[in-house]
Amino acid sequence: MRNLEWSEGMSVGVESIDNDHKTLMLLINEVNEAITNGSSDSIIEDVFNRLEGYVKQHFAREELLLKQCRYNDLDDHKKQHQKFIDRIPELKNQLLNADSVDVAQEVSLFLLNWLMNHIIVDDMSYAKTLHKYGLATGAQQESSFLKRIYSRVGKKITLDKRIFLSTLVPTSGLVILSIAILWYSFQQYSSTKRLPGLTEVVRHINTLSHSLQAERGLSTGYISSNYQDFSSELKAHRSKTDVATKAYMRTLTDLSPELMNKKMFLHLQKTEKWLARLTAQRIKIDSQLSTTEAMQEYYSRLIVSLVSIFNAMGLLEIDADLKDNITVLSAIINLKEAAGLERAFGTKALEKGRFTNDEYQKFSRLIGKQEGLLEVFEHAATSQQKAQWELLTNSEIYINASRLERLIGELSDDRHLSEIDSNYWFEVMSGKIDQLKLLIEQLVADIEVKAKGKTKQLQLTLYSIAGILLFMMLLTLLVSWLLNQSIISPVRQLTYAMTRLSQGHRDVRFNDDFANDEIGKLFDAYEHSRRKLLQADISSAFRFKRQSISLEQKKREKEQYKQLASIDALTGAINRRKFIELAEMEIARVKRYQHGLSLMMLDIDHFKKINDSYGHASGDCVLKAFYQTCHDMVRNTDTVARIGGEEFVILLPETHLQQAGLLAERVRTAIKNLTVTEDETAIKLTVSIGVTSWDDGVTSVDSMLKEADEALYEAKNTGRNRVVTVQKEWPIKQNVLARGQCQ
Repeated sequence: MRNLEWSEGMSVGVESIDNDHKTLMLLINEVNEAITNGSSDSIIEDVFNRLEGYVKQHFAREELLLKQCRYNDLDDHKKQHQKFIDRIPELKNQLLNADSVDVAQEVSLFLLNWLMNHIIVDDMSYAKTLHKYGLATGAQQESSFLKRIYSRVGKKITLDKRIFLSTLVPTSGLVILSIAILWYSFQQYSSTKRLPGLTEVVRHINTLSHSLQAERGLSTGYISSNYQDFSSELKAHRSKTDVATKAYMRTLTDLSPELMNKKMFLHLQKTEKWLARLTAQRIKIDSQLSTTEAMQEYYSRLIVSLVSIFNAMGLLEIDADLKDNITVLSAIINLKEAAGLERAFGTKALEKGRFTNDEYQKFSRLIGKQEGLLEVFEHAATSQQKAQWELLTNSEIYINASRLERLIGELSDDRHLSEIDSNYWFEVMSGKIDQLKLLIEQLVADIEVKAKGKTKQLQLTLYSIAGILLFMMLLTLLVSWLLNQSIISPVRQLTYAMTRLSQGHRDVRFNDDFANDEIGKLFDAYEHSRRKLLQADISSAFRFKRQSISLEQKKREKEQYKQLASIDALTGAINRRKFIELAEMEIARVKRYQHGLSLMMLDIDHFKKINDSYGHASGDCVLKAFYQTCHDMVRNTDTVARIGGEEFVILLPETHLQQAGLLAERVRTAIKNLTVTEDETAIKLTVSIGVTSWDDGVTSVDSMLKEADEALYEAKNTGRNRVVTVQKEWPIKQNVLARGQCQ
């Protein structure tokens, strides 16, 4: 037998452990040489003693290392170590007491197989753990930061998840961007959707502010004329203002709070407070308790508060076109308010016949403010809106208003304005303001139409973005699944093939073409390894073919001799010696795996009478027929043996007592129905059977045979042709004989 040689492929990466393995290999080779050379018992015993001592040292060193790295399977490892330590004395005694070379070679092969399993299976399983804790031989090179990162990723995240992440991460960026665009579009959609609901409010704001502007102008003329002029006009207009106020308040009641932003809501509250003071302000005017300045300040604040509600609409998240429309509308509304103030200041000055320096400065600033607002309008207005403005400025009313403004500017130098009638001024400026009101209503209607169109457009955009987002997510999942299958599936196939290869199977081959990448190279490497191993297998088969033929021939001869020595020559059943051997093996297996095991003992009733009546030749025929009947009724795994003249036993592995009793009853019935014909003489026979099973109280084959024999004795004494089963009471170890009456 060839000695085992060390290979670097056997290294576990720890120098002390590798040196131990080399020493153990030398000692086992020394045992092999001692067996081959037929060395004396003292030499063999000395080698075994040294082997046992070194094995204990090696196991202690190995267990200390595993304890340092907190190895999970340390307890199992210790149990395997102790099991081999306990086995060494048995192997030594087996070798010293061996009666053939085959037994000695079996001991040697066991030691070689153990060492290979110990190194390759047991010890190499903890090599990675030792390397992880820095206990492996050799200096550990410091890994770069990136290498540590992807090494950690490789440890924590499985391959299929890494593939999924490789597609998820870039796609997530697109998804996040799509969600941001979707959110922005939704904000625009929500804000734009509010506009049609707010335009009705804007109309009432326009109407109410227009009425308040007129009331402010009339009140200014009334107070400035020392409460002589504009009295009837003022009272009549207050009714219009009240109607406009009620309509405005009804609109607010029906307005959903969701349509307003925070700024609009604050201005609405402020406007309500100013409107609540309108009646008191009118009483002051009628009671001649209010100055022109105080009155104008109140009305101006109220109107500015109303206009501010609309101005707050510019804070809505809407697109640039609608923002420009709101800017244009805001410019005209503020221009209209400036014109209203201009009308009030002009009326006051005309009633007094002159401007004070402060009043003239305010009047001039109002005209300048209107010019500035017109610049804003020109910058933001569309061509259609500019055309509407041009029509307004070319109207007779607007031309007259512009002429009066220039005239007041010319006459104001000497501060004499008596040439201009205040009523005419008020009428012309009111016409201008009315024209602006109509323009505002047109602009509001335009905004409403555009907002509805923009809402539909944004709604379509939202649906499109949501569709794209859903498509991207589904595409990501599809691409991830395809990549997963294209990588994981080949890896699984290769893993299966390598596992088969490690188990000695060389039948797995791949005919599919793979890309010239790492996976393709892995499959090429596998195929190369498979062919090399096939070549090695064939070479080994040629090398050992002749030896195998010789060994097989010797084995067959040995089995024939062994079989002849184990079989009863008359019946073909195994003999008592072989039965005892097989039974001991079954009991050992039962003790280890806790399987069921039963035994029945059979004795042909009145067999001596058959011999005396029909002769020994007929008795032999009865024995043969009896054995054949029993053999036909049991399984291949059951054992039928002849242990005496007419006594037989049947050993039943994986069988519990109740099952064995049922089988015994069927055997008894079959024997009762059996007819043996010899020399035209029909011979009938019966059998008595005792049945028992293994339990913790049974220690050997003899114990089971004794229990079955007692049951058989009971069957004989109670009339024969019956089955008696040993009653097992668990956990109390008492045997009670249960009788089975014949049918």
